Amino acid sequence: MGIVGPGLSGDLKGLPVSAIVPGVTTLFGEFSFYCRGNVLCCTNDRHLKVTASASADSLVHIVNSLTNDHRKFALTTLKFRKEDKWANYIKGLYLQLADMGTMPPALDFVLEGPVLRDDNSVLAPAVCVGVLLILSRIMGLELDVDRMAMMSYMCCTSFCGELVKFSTVTAMLCAREGSFILFDLDTLKYRMLENPFGKGPCSLLSIDCKTPPLAMREEIRNTHIRVRDSFVRLHNAVPNRSLKDFPVADLRERILPLDEECRKTCNAVLEDSIAAASMKDLLPNGQLQQAGRTLTMTGKLIRDDMELSCPEIDWLIKRASEVPLCHGAGIIFNGDNTYAAVVIDETAMSRYLGKLDDYERIFGFKPRIKALEPQGCAKLE
Repeated sequence: MGIVGPGLSGDLKGLPVSAIVPGVTTLFGEFSFYCRGNVLCCTNDRHLKVTASASADSLVHIVNSLTNDHRKFALTTLKFRKEDKWANYIKGLYLQLADMGTMPPALDFVLEGPVLRDDNSVLAPAVCVGVLLILSRIMGLELDVDRMAMMSYMCCTSFCGELVKFSTVTAMLCAREGSFILFDLDTLKYRMLENPFGKGPCSLLSIDCKTPPLAMREEIRNTHIRVRDSFVRLHNAVPNRSLKDFPVADLRERILPLDEECRKTCNAVLEDSIAAASMKDLLPNGQLQQAGRTLTMTGKLIRDDMELSCPEIDWLIKRASEVPLCHGAGIIFNGDNTYAAVVIDETAMSRYLGKLDDYERIFGFKPRIKALEPQGCAKLE
């Protein structure tokens, strides 16, 4: 469906209007983008609130409530400027709509919520999705989810040059409360998988190690660059083969002219993508112990072969392995940070939590522990 609506023919009496956009947690397939593989993710309880009100002049004003930083731009100068920082996310959407023949009005935007602390891989699409929902409402546009996802994605990647996954944008727009989302990044199709955890004896815990927000940011970005370069080399070695379905046995047997770091990196990413795809059978069939073992396997690959972890997560995973009826533990991603995830029987919960009493003594702060419960999609208030 294209853009349909009256443009600026109506007034702005409906303002102010707000949109709430959730954050996104990736359980499997964080780096599958580079092989066009599979991703399992869900939205979480972190959010960004975007509020729009009428502007007192002809400029678009944006306020970041976390930093009290102010940015503005004119409707006549819709060009990317590095110094405009996160204001470029909004400017890029204005430019897209202007190119389609429907210039949005000058508005004042206020950004609030925990997602403001996140990396641009989450913050950028959250701003785009929230602003696009608001502009659709006040301009009378009719945009389906696919169109909004593509517009937001292109704004983040092409206009702003941010490292954003299409699965993240789509999850923000289509997530269903109580369901994980399994993406096929080759076809851009997805399916909902009902969350089986917490409905029986088995739970899925998400543990925020409470490390500083920027602690893992550079390391994760460097890993993305290494993965990208590794798959470029793999593609050059086998130019006529699909990377998504590339047999990991060929990497394990070292039959390709790849250096060891490249081989390990590609193998880890492909195994993680395969693990994501396996959840379409494991979760609906209640095979949660196997899901836990799969989480452990991918966690070891991310830690050992991709060398992406931190002492806090390693400690939490090690403690989980010491508890009977803890079926698995690994690493999951929340944009700019890594969390520990633990699949555990309810009867073993108190024993595992008891082990975490030493965490504060060792690291100097307490972890944030809660059941990972998939949330819903972005919405207007």
